[in-house]
Amino acid sequence: MNRREEKGYTLVELLIVIGILALVAAIAMPDYSSTSDEQLRLVTEEFASAIRFARSESIRTGEPHGFQFLTSQYRIRVFRADTSGSPWTWLWDVYHPLEKQLYDYTFPADLAGSGAPVAHVPVYRGTCSRPGAVYFDANGTPWCLEPENVLLETYQLDLVAGAEQTTVNLDGVTGRVTVQ
Repeated sequence: MNRREEKGYTLVELLIVIGILALVAAIAMPDYSSTSDEQLRLVTEEFASAIRFARSESIRTGEPHGFQFLTSQYRIRVFRADTSGSPWTWLWDVYHPLEKQLYDYTFPADLAGSGAPVAHVPVYRGTCSRPGAVYFDANGTPWCLEPENVLLETYQLDLVAGAEQTTVNLDGVTGRVTVQ
């Protein structure tokens, strides 16, 4: 009798190997369900980017650009100021450079836990009637929007998600935006 040897794997062997690979993949993959700190970091960078973009557009175009933080909505918007009349008119026609949508960003509701997810603390060198709105002149210096002649000293946005907190700071002297 001539016996022929067959080479190959049985179904049981294949299932065992697939099970082991699935287990290794599950252990090796990070847990994306608990990434509130990573999401908070991305939101913080988006808020900081909006402020930086408004400043850079002011320097680039020579026209006042700024941002408005809406406290009740936890939202930041970038605007262009029409200085032809008094008081200035805010033009909400500034587009995000990558998304090509109006520059308008809201803190995600699913990221916010209990309490306010965003708080802002502006400090001006005088009385500002609209503390949530800052514009930059052609040199990149931040000012209060109303009245237009009150210089900003510091602007701080505190963002909170669960136990995590980050801060966006705008320095009034240098116009530098930092994230902590």
